[in-house]
Amino acid sequence: MLLNTFAPPFKLIGGYFLVGLVFLLLSVFWFVFADFNAPASLQTASFFHIFLTGFVMSIIIAALYQLTSVILEKEFFTIKFSLLNLAIYFISASALSYGMLSGNLVFMHAGGGVLFLSFLYFCTTYLLSFLNAKVRTYAFYALLLAGIYLLVGIVLGFCLLLIVSGSLSLDFELFLKLHVYFVLGFIYLIILGASSVLIPMFALSHKVKFTLYKVALIVYVLILVMLFINLNLAYMLFAISFLAFISQVALILKNRVRKAWEYWNLNIVFAFFALLIGAVFFAFGKVGEALFLLCFGFLYAFIVAHMYKIVPFLIWYHYIAPFVGKTKVPMLEDMILKKLAYIALWLNVAGVLVYVFGLKIVGLGLVGMSVLLVLVNMINIFKYIKFGVKNEQS
Repeated sequence: MLLNTFAPPFKLIGGYFLVGLVFLLLSVFWFVFADFNAPASLQTASFFHIFLTGFVMSIIIAALYQLTSVILEKEFFTIKFSLLNLAIYFISASALSYGMLSGNLVFMHAGGGVLFLSFLYFCTTYLLSFLNAKVRTYAFYALLLAGIYLLVGIVLGFCLLLIVSGSLSLDFELFLKLHVYFVLGFIYLIILGASSVLIPMFALSHKVKFTLYKVALIVYVLILVMLFINLNLAYMLFAISFLAFISQVALILKNRVRKAWEYWNLNIVFAFFALLIGAVFFAFGKVGEALFLLCFGFLYAFIVAHMYKIVPFLIWYHYIAPFVGKTKVPMLEDMILKKLAYIALWLNVAGVLVYVFGLKIVGLGLVGMSVLLVLVNMINIFKYIKFGVKNEQS
């Protein structure tokens, strides 16, 4: 399966990637203002919206514009107004996060309301893409369910804004709990669905069985019931679902044809290691450390690993492939500054470990340096957009 099937314009996908990287850089500074002893505080919520809504969601949306049509083997429903929606998304997410951080209700409500409409547009066009799709794979069901989770999650988020403003008189804690479950569920189900395609492809692993992937998905859905019965049992189901996912990926990597360890699979291994350590910290009541491991250990490393693979390929396909046979063209590996990729990985590993064992400022600084090196690498990759211009001039 090729990533270039039914390819949308790269300026749309690349735009979301760039916005995501901007939010990633901002999240390192935003983290300082978060108070994880008060996870429901506006300052802490501000960080999560910068990191999850800004960075993670941006990268996921970019990937979905490309991958949805590949997995469904049909075009995305529509990309009309998508570039405009990207600009609206960036501005509204920034306004909402600033409003939460500063306590400015005008920015918070205006940003949140417009962000809701932006997500609603994407979610609607995304779900409509599944109409008349003939493919019925594991990835199909995971991505479809993820879209439903996103729709419910953004509605709950908008309700939370109305509750905070006093326009709705409902149980804030219940709605917050459900909002977190559905939004994290969207992210997690997208990771399950997309990785079931990407990891075997990048690892050159064949005849993959998806039994543990299916267990991970089903168990996560069951968590919704446990949220109303017993929160501790819900946490146990979280752990079971994640362990099934980790075990499935470990089996894929074990049976891979491409045996070399590189910045891609090393980032993935560290991501899962951080997730496991984070679960231990959470079990012992170290919520702040657990959340840091989830964000900068697992999500950051896992997403960056796949960006190293996806972004060069897309730029190569759109801007370099037409010159094959006409001039010397770079290989995908040539587009990545490998030393910087490894240094960024080890800085992140060191930063996460240092942070969770007490040296928080030092750890955050090391992670920040890792993020800067990833940005340098991505800027270098994006420079290949000009490959065609340079060759036409020469």
